Amino acid sequence: MPFKLKRASIDVALVCSDFSDSLRFYRDQLGFEQVMEIEIPARVAQDACLAPRAFRQVRLRSGEALIKLMEIESPPVPRSHDFQAGIRWLTLIVDDVSGLYARLSERGVEFMSEPIRPPDAVFIVCAKAPDGLLIEFVQPFEEDV
Repeated sequence: MPFKLKRASIDVALVCSDFSDSLRFYRDQLGFEQVMEIEIPARVAQDACLAPRAFRQVRLRSGEALIKLMEIESPPVPRSHDFQAGIRWLTLIVDDVSGLYARLSERGVEFMSEPIRPPDAVFIVCAKAPDGLLIEFVQPFEEDV
């Protein structure tokens, strides 16, 4: 491997077509904790090829997972939940998919199906996140934890 990661987790940055909707989903519905808000100046955004102009970034954490939501003037249009190229889903490992499904459904989270039993875990279920992304919740077998 040409490099070594300093942390076991990978942060994910999401360009939001509707920032308020994304913040509501990840923070208010899923329960991620808002840990930082930062303004990225145009020079940094352009020089690092992150974005065509300045943007606001809100960082949300749950365990070791960090999601960075981008609010930018004139955002791109949203993607659909249809199958397409690019990142399709984020996987979050949890201890009780059925209970989580019930709690998040009460908070208005829309799911693709009810929890199902795959061959490699106890249960999985996918929630519809903004901008066409799916959040896959996986309850692993005890021996896989």
